Amino acid sequence: MRKIAILIIISLISFNGYCFWIWSPKTKKWKNPKYSALVTPYLQYREAQKYFDTKRYKVALTKFKKLIVNYPDAFEAAESQFFIGRCLQELNQPYQAFLEFKKVLISYPNSQRINEVIERQYRIGEYFLGREPKRWLGVSMYDFVEHPAIEIFKTIVDKVPYSEYAPVSQYKLGVLLMDLVRFQESREAFQKVIDDYPDSEWALPSRYQLAVATAKAFPGGGYDSSALEEATRRLDEFIKKHPEAKVVSAATDKLAELRNKEAKKKFDIAKFYEKQKKYKSAVVYYKTVLDEYPDSDYVSEARGKIEELRKYEE
Repeated sequence: MRKIAILIIISLISFNGYCFWIWSPKTKKWKNPKYSALVTPYLQYREAQKYFDTKRYKVALTKFKKLIVNYPDAFEAAESQFFIGRCLQELNQPYQAFLEFKKVLISYPNSQRINEVIERQYRIGEYFLGREPKRWLGVSMYDFVEHPAIEIFKTIVDKVPYSEYAPVSQYKLGVLLMDLVRFQESREAFQKVIDDYPDSEWALPSRYQLAVATAKAFPGGGYDSSALEEATRRLDEFIKKHPEAKVVSAATDKLAELRNKEAKKKFDIAKFYEKQKKYKSAVVYYKTVLDEYPDSDYVSEARGKIEELRKYEE
């Protein structure tokens, strides 16, 4: 009885093996048709495309991957790599789609799909840029992990720096970094737009954003006002050189805000000297507020201080 049971098991294994495994005289190996590609890359591609066209994206994904594995140097491989990304987009896996599109840029730089790949990567970057981050107890997930749009925009600029999407990707990178309170990196990103793409439509807004990023990087304490002065100078230059720019109104408001901060700096220095009973030095700084920042919030108080300290000059 035991021998009969063993024979039945062996027969079942043999039967299943016969159904799913085939001996290849050419490779001298057993092959399972389920995991093997068709005899030519063209046929494999056509089969995968058929599933994609009928919106059976999971099956199509498997078929395209099978072509890549078995025919990595075929013409159809580049197309298959592109459609792997497309399948993942349709399956609502944008970041994984980006990674697969990136492989097209790296492995198949001469693909006829390059422009479309770049555009799709950019759109994925915009998707993440406009997406609200998940939060735990009010803390953004991007305080712990890198924002995916940073990698996406950097990839476009690094891999295809002369594409039409490179300048705008570099600009959006700067905007994102500023939103993430990474002001120094943001400044560098905007400066790169100005330096590398001076004739693009994104150079002008980058000049404005650079000044804003510089102002935001200003710590606001102590007496070192170099960052504040730089931001003010940049905004002032921007307004004078581009009075027709759409952002001039916002730039003008920002400049007034920064100049008011500068006035406060001078006023605080004057108060410091006054407390030290160095009245002449204090008066010099109070007068600086009057002369250089006549529209600031500190003019009236500075004028009163000057009148008050005159008795010490006599």
